[in-house]
Amino acid sequence: MLKLMKNTLTAITLVLIVNVASFAQTPSPAAQPRPEDNYVTEKGFKSKVFTITNRDVNQLSSVLKPLLSGFKGAMIVPNGEFKTLTVRDFPENIATIEEAVKRLDTPSAPRRNIELHMHILVASNAGNTTVKLPDELKDVIAQLMGTLTYKDYELATSVVQRLAETSMGLRSSGTMEISGLAPGPPKMSVAYDYSLNAVSLVQNPTGAPTVQIGQFAFSTGAMADNVRAGVQTALNLRDGEKVVVGTATIKDRALIVVLTAKVLN
Repeated sequence: MLKLMKNTLTAITLVLIVNVASFAQTPSPAAQPRPEDNYVTEKGFKSKVFTITNRDVNQLSSVLKPLLSGFKGAMIVPNGEFKTLTVRDFPENIATIEEAVKRLDTPSAPRRNIELHMHILVASNAGNTTVKLPDELKDVIAQLMGTLTYKDYELATSVVQRLAETSMGLRSSGTMEISGLAPGPPKMSVAYDYSLNAVSLVQNPTGAPTVQIGQFAFSTGAMADNVRAGVQTALNLRDGEKVVVGTATIKDRALIVVLTAKVLN
């Protein structure tokens, strides 16, 4: 019996020794190696401030961001008030960005101005053939008389609008005089407004300048019997070309919009 207990104690002792040894071989959490951080500490970075003189700092910042190293902490900070870009990154990335700034921060090409001449005509068969029209519209009137069934044409208003290339658009308004719309005064004052969007200047296949208008819209306010009229279209206008951009019906009359684009040096 004593011998059996002795053997049992010996076995328990061996088990304890094995378990202690296994615990000793397993490192504690504090002793385990930490994974490498996926960013560089401040020790590896430099900073530099660039003064921007010609371009928009926010747009330039968007262009330059892909040149950063990608490590956490690398950044480009634009400041619109001081027109600066503050860059923090490896010295080699800062040098690359500096070269890019020298190439990109240059004066933009001057934009040419465009002058639009807009004539609003009213066509009818009222028998008013004594209305005098501008000489520059004589060729347009001759074409209209050969195309439409109206015999008489009068000028309701003319507008000259100067603008540069723009994607933001332009909107304006005014009043014009139209005769014979209602009993009473010989002419009725009518409000109108017009808008131009996505105006750009391009060259056609012959090299001549062409004015592209993504959307042109002209509309009148309420007239007699609450009548409204308007035209809306996209346009390509050659320099100096007169174009009938649209017609709209007003009772027994027609509202005609003629547009001419002139490219200014």
